[in-house]
Amino acid sequence: MNDFFKWIIKRILLAIITIYVVITATYILLYISPGNPVQIYIDSLLARGYSKEYALMKAREVFGNYVNQTAFQAYLSYINGLLHGDLGRSLIYHEPVIKLIALETPYTVFLVSSSLILSYIIGVLIGLLTAKYSGGKIDSLITILSAAFNSIPNYIVAIILLLFFAIYNNYFPISGSYGIGVHPGFNLPFIINMLDHYTLPILSFSLPMIPGWILSIRSAAFSISQEDYVRYAKLRGVKSRTILLNYIGKTAVIPSFTRLMYSFGLLLGSATFIESIFGLYGIGSLYATALTSKDYPLAIGVLLVIVIISIIGNILADIIYGILDPRVRVGEE
Repeated sequence: MNDFFKWIIKRILLAIITIYVVITATYILLYISPGNPVQIYIDSLLARGYSKEYALMKAREVFGNYVNQTAFQAYLSYINGLLHGDLGRSLIYHEPVIKLIALETPYTVFLVSSSLILSYIIGVLIGLLTAKYSGGKIDSLITILSAAFNSIPNYIVAIILLLFFAIYNNYFPISGSYGIGVHPGFNLPFIINMLDHYTLPILSFSLPMIPGWILSIRSAAFSISQEDYVRYAKLRGVKSRTILLNYIGKTAVIPSFTRLMYSFGLLLGSATFIESIFGLYGIGSLYATALTSKDYPLAIGVLLVIVIISIIGNILADIIYGILDPRVRVGEE
């Protein structure tokens, strides 16, 4: 087995350990926090005058094995279920967790992917533009604005956009993934309606990311423009547009492409805020509901999906970056 495959296996083993630690930590944190939904359900029946035996029987019908098990027994049962591909049943929706996640995931993937691609394209184009006019007024203005807006959180942008473009002015819907009376499916009315509802959420994600892409691409492009082969191309009389796109642009984009894959996982994790603010379907809002309701199986299931997607993205980014630049693998070994 060569060093490259050993390096990949090492990455996968670290990913498995990370997933296990995240699952266990989430389970413990949810269990020790107050407000157990099973106990709340039993207490509500007792308060209505039912006997303890009847309350336990009804709770067992609703929540299954979680009623009689200790925390450790429930944890072992959950881990055993995970190993057999069973994420359990939601304590509040009374549906299989995997079914709920499968229904909500496409909405989040659409939101995150659209936002990431839009911000990346705009950031790369403006970044290359600033590199072309490096040292000029355009470069200075864009660099200052990018640095100023680079640290603004996406939820702040979301609230501002919601206030000005949805509440004060009815340019876009205030909430929801699609309008009432629209039937979800691959049809033009639904797509148009959904794009209308997702314009502000996508901008909320995209706008704060664009400055980061601009600064990253500008820095890489400026560094590459000082390379000898670029200077030689200029001396040979190669057109400035060809140098910018073929000599500088392609090389400058490679490192940012791996960052693009890292960012996908990070955005999945932060989708909770944006989806909650705009009342969208998605695993982010599902995760927020699960946390507030102490729905252990649903919260851990959603978190598990987010972590797995993030880790897969990171592994792919590491592998691609390792292929493009072998020094990364050698350095870690």
